[in-house]
This record gives sequence, structure tokens and C-alpha cells, in this order.
Amino acid sequence: MQPQAIEGEFLVQFKTNKSLNSLATQAAPAWFQKLGKDVQVDTSLQMFNIAHVRLANPASTGKWQNLADIMSSDANVEYVSPNYMVHALGGKPNDSLVDSMWFLNRIEAFKAWDSLPNTNADDVIVAVVDTGIQYNHEDLRGHIWKNEDEIPDNQIDDDKNGYVDDVVGWNFVDNNHLPYAYLNALPVLGHDPDTGRYLCTPHPTIKIYETHGTHVAGTIAAVKNNNKGIVGIAEKVKIMPLKALGGTCGGGDTVSILKAVQYAVDNGAKVVNMSLGGYGHSPLAERMYKALTDRGVLIVAAAGNNANDNDGRHRSYPASYPSDGILSVAASNESDELARFSNFGKRYVDLASPGVNIVSTIPAGHDPIPRNEYKASQGTSMAAPIVSGTAALLLAQNPSLTNLELKARLMASVDKSPAFRDKVASGGRLNIFKALNQRHVIVQKPDRNEKSPIPTARHEDSVGGIRIFDHREDRQKW
Repeated sequence: MQPQAIEGEFLVQFKTNKSLNSLATQAAPAWFQKLGKDVQVDTSLQMFNIAHVRLANPASTGKWQNLADIMSSDANVEYVSPNYMVHALGGKPNDSLVDSMWFLNRIEAFKAWDSLPNTNADDVIVAVVDTGIQYNHEDLRGHIWKNEDEIPDNQIDDDKNGYVDDVVGWNFVDNNHLPYAYLNALPVLGHDPDTGRYLCTPHPTIKIYETHGTHVAGTIAAVKNNNKGIVGIAEKVKIMPLKALGGTCGGGDTVSILKAVQYAVDNGAKVVNMSLGGYGHSPLAERMYKALTDRGVLIVAAAGNNANDNDGRHRSYPASYPSDGILSVAASNESDELARFSNFGKRYVDLASPGVNIVSTIPAGHDPIPRNEYKASQGTSMAAPIVSGTAALLLAQNPSLTNLELKARLMASVDKSPAFRDKVASGGRLNIFKALNQRHVIVQKPDRNEKSPIPTARHEDSVGGIRIFDHREDRQKW
């Protein structure tokens, strides 16, 4: 679980936006001018005053710390960090399909849906920062976010946001307008259990379809009552596809993640699902996530799949960054216990959610046309989107809720159990019905650096007068 970084790449945070933008002028600092043609710089992370510095010949610079010391000596530089690698946290997929979505009863989803008034969730956007999405999947069509200010395929940045033709999101891996679910590789053989990397052979022209991001998206927002496939937790919300994983055999890095989250916030997403992580701690990323809390976004992050204590020395990020706007999710199993692979932590993991045998949408086959299929997978990656979907339902019910109020409601309404008492901060597993039917929640702003009191709810006639119908829709046999 050692952190991995891309050799010769750094994140340099400047104290002011002016200092950041000086890199493109003759007023650039001496250390930057000395590197000359040996360096490339990307200053698009304007929200955080961060430059992405890439060395043309990393081997000639020696250890990165030497160069970091030189850059840090600049009075205008706040911090320098490696560009850490991150990977999808989906775990090894099951090879058998289930004939029902077992977890919907466990988290009282049917009761929750029946208790909802006719809320309009069309304006709620959930960004999925992942491996890309098969956004024309039969069970996702119509539930994909559209940038109404952009004219498709005219090769013009109509809305002047720096991204040309970004009608359905952006691909931060290949830097184009197609956040689709493919890898340039020969067929995937499996996962490396230590690094999470896909075991595959890169290929310049052959494309295979990667299932992780599409699986996550389907759990959040698959179409309901269409006689096909599954039903999403919040099926009327809009999914914003942001591809930040899927480079060499499915990996990603801190820069791609930062750009994707910045894009999500700038384009109206209030919930960002991050079923990904790595064990490299970046102080710059930590500051970024704290800044995102101030921007009002809720980051729902998978806790990790190494059966690791995230309160200990080795922590999975971004789930373990001490930002109040991060909600870290462990995985539970059919026995309502912590899944054997799930990371945990009474301080840095907030709640559990089902993450075993989760059936959802996937693309299958090879380029150019994937098949619409469904598959059961396991991992904290599968647990997180169930929570993201619930957060979206809460926003549809009450658009005025802040990110901290969303987090408080989700944590205060869990089904508490001895199985989770010392494993997650809330002491329990997600319950959608309880989350949607709370009347008052006392938000006690936590400090994730300390063992903080858990947000508490005061229930006042939460379900009085409501008739409950256990109506199972879209239950499909496989």
C-alpha cells in the first residue's frame, strides 16, 4: 500500500493567481526559466492556484525532492507535491449474476420511494469521476447531464469554459469531449490486488470497454419502469460523466482528478461520486477538498478495498482527507456486516452501505459498438454510489440543503448495529427511508482530525399518516 507517483510530475500551488499565471510570461520565476525546454506546465487548475509541472526528461533531474526543494524556495510558492496515482476501487467482479437487487429491501429503498412526494430530480446533478460511462446504454439514456450552453460537434467552445464541445462532460485522460468507457488495451485479465491496477496490455489502436464507471452510474440513476435491467437509487437525476481514470490499463492521477472535480463544481454538480482512491497523501489535494467544502459540494468517496484501518498509518485518499465535505463509505454484505475486503475507521470512515453482489449496468464487447449488459460486482466502489443516489434524492426533496446538512442526515439516519459500532463513525449502515423522512437534524460540524460527535437527528412524526407500499419494480431474473 505504498503511494505511487508519476516520475517527473509535480503539483505546485502558488499563493496567488497572479503568481500562477506568471509562468506563461517573462516574469516567470528563475527556477522555471532555468528548466527551459525541459518542462511543460498546465495552469488550468485556476480554482486552486495550482500548476501541473511535467519534466521532459525526469531521469535527468534526480530525486523529485531535490527539485521540490528548489521550487519551494520561491516565496510565491505555497506547496509542492508529487502527482500521485489513484485507481478505481471496484474490487474483483463476481462471475455470477443475481436475480434481484437484494440491498434495496435492506436499505428500505422501496418504502423510501413510496414515501416521496412528486419531487422533480431533473435539476439535481451527480458527477461521476471515474473510468468513463457508456452514456448511450439502454438503461442510462435520458439520465445523462447535458451542457445546454454548448453546441454539439461544432469544434467551438461556445460557453467559453475552456472545453470544446463538452456536451456530456469531459475526458480528462485523453483531453477530449468524449468521456466514454473504453481503454486502449488488449482484454483485461484481472486486477493486481496490491495496487488495484488492471492486468492488461496497452495497445495503440484496439479499444476495450471498461465497466467500472458505467456500473457506478447505473447504481445511481438507471431508468425505472422501462422493463429493462435495473433501477437506480435516484433514477431521475442527471449523471455528469467525467473520465479521470483509464490511462495505461485503467489508472489515473491527482491532476486528472483535480481537473474533473473542478469541472463538476463549475458546472453545477452538488454531489460528486468518487469510487476511486490511492494511498498517496497530497497536502495540495487536501487543501483542494477543504476548498470544495466551502463551495458547497458533497464528495462521496469509497473507503478502499484492502481491509485496512483508515485511522491508522496507511490511509486511502480522498476518503481520508480531513474535509467536512467528504463522506467516506465502507461496504457491507448480505449479512449486514462489514464486507471482508472493506476499509474501515471510526474516525475517517463515516458510514457503511451495501457493496457486495451489486448488479448494475455495464458495456460489453469491443469497439466500435458495445452491448448493453448487466453484472454483479463488489467493492466500496459499489457502496459509494448508493449513498450518492440517496444524497441526490435528499436534494430533490429539499434543494436548499447544504453539503454539511446532507452529510449529517445520511449519518444520523443509519441503521446502527454492533457490527459497525467501532468500524465507522456513524456506527451503522445507510437507510434511505430514514434519511428521507427525518424532520430535523442538528449539524455538529465535525473535525475529522479528532474523534468528533456524530450528527444527531431529532425525529418528529417522521412517517405519520403515510401509507407504505412495498412495490418491487424492475426486478429482473438473470
